[in-house]
Amino acid sequence: MRKLSLTCLTLLLMLAACTPYMYGVPQQTWDRMSEPERIEAMRVYERDQQARRQAAEERARRQAIEEQARRQAAEERARHEAMERERAQARQALLEHERRERIEAIHRGDGAYGQLIRVRLQGGRIRVGDRLHRFEPLTFTIAEGEIRRIDVTGHKVRVPDLTASYAGGTLSLEGAHFSYDKSWGRGRLYPDTGITGALELRGVDLSVEVHGRSNRFEREPVRLVVIPEPQPPVVIREKEHPKPPPVIVRDRETPKPPPAVVRDKEPVRPPVRPPAPPAADHAPRSVEIVFLSGEIKVHGQSRLLERTTLRMTDGESRELSLKAGPETRTLSLHYGNGELFIDGTPGRGRDAVRLSFEKEWKGGKVYRISLKGRVQLEKLELKVTGIAN
Repeated sequence: MRKLSLTCLTLLLMLAACTPYMYGVPQQTWDRMSEPERIEAMRVYERDQQARRQAAEERARRQAIEEQARRQAAEERARHEAMERERAQARQALLEHERRERIEAIHRGDGAYGQLIRVRLQGGRIRVGDRLHRFEPLTFTIAEGEIRRIDVTGHKVRVPDLTASYAGGTLSLEGAHFSYDKSWGRGRLYPDTGITGALELRGVDLSVEVHGRSNRFEREPVRLVVIPEPQPPVVIREKEHPKPPPVIVRDRETPKPPPAVVRDKEPVRPPVRPPAPPAADHAPRSVEIVFLSGEIKVHGQSRLLERTTLRMTDGESRELSLKAGPETRTLSLHYGNGELFIDGTPGRGRDAVRLSFEKEWKGGKVYRISLKGRVQLEKLELKVTGIAN
């Protein structure tokens, strides 16, 4: 019964929707109305339509006002957020500027004791790719609150930079941390240091010393130069050929030897001399000598040697002053006939080290020596490079 009622109601609505209207009045009723009634129906219809239009216009006006208010509020919020961002950026820029000024003042020597330290890395190896390589000694200064990026160069593999920071009295180098110690005042050595991170360091001698002020070279961008190791030779082994089967010799009657034939004696020929070996490479007329790193014994304590470079020609003798912090020591050097003499006690020659010419001088060869005498050098790395005549 309920379904039948719903069906009838739906049919009536459909019929009503299909019924034509005149000024809001069904067509059948309009046809039966008199002229005054029709005029009144038209007047009522027009009044109703006008009220609807006014209501629609009022709704549209209100919606426009609300939309404009929302848009203005959004613009106001955007302006406020932009101003806040600008203020935050200005505050950050001011703080960064003050931080940089404070760091520069420390490097100029205006900081408190211990706010500037000098760091040196030498020895050991660094992992680049799947291999460990040696690297040239590296020295730099760093101030309290400073972060320094160390560019790793000298190789073909792309690797990230090393990061060094000094804050709160703690020196951080990648995953290693070294807290301030009073021994930094005269310099402290952390031997055989290992550092883990994106770049692995092994067996590095790390030294830290409180510094007074930085010079121009210590403020330059820091670069760690990798010394590429030569690739191991590729050994190609030939396949072993199978051994031939053993030959079985059966017993036979021993054949008679052939009759001896007497021949005239051949003339004796002189011995043939082997060809002379090619001439050896000649020693260069000039050499470049670079004292890469090392330690000088001063009053029983080890001080790090500063890098020094000089050139010498054949037959030349020189007195070289080596610096290790505030200390200075003098070496005697002589180069002649392809041999380099390094004398730790100038004038005596008893403790001299002699380096003879080698083919590797052409591309530069690094020697690791120790020198005794009045100047005691340990873990000295010395590079000798021949200069073409």
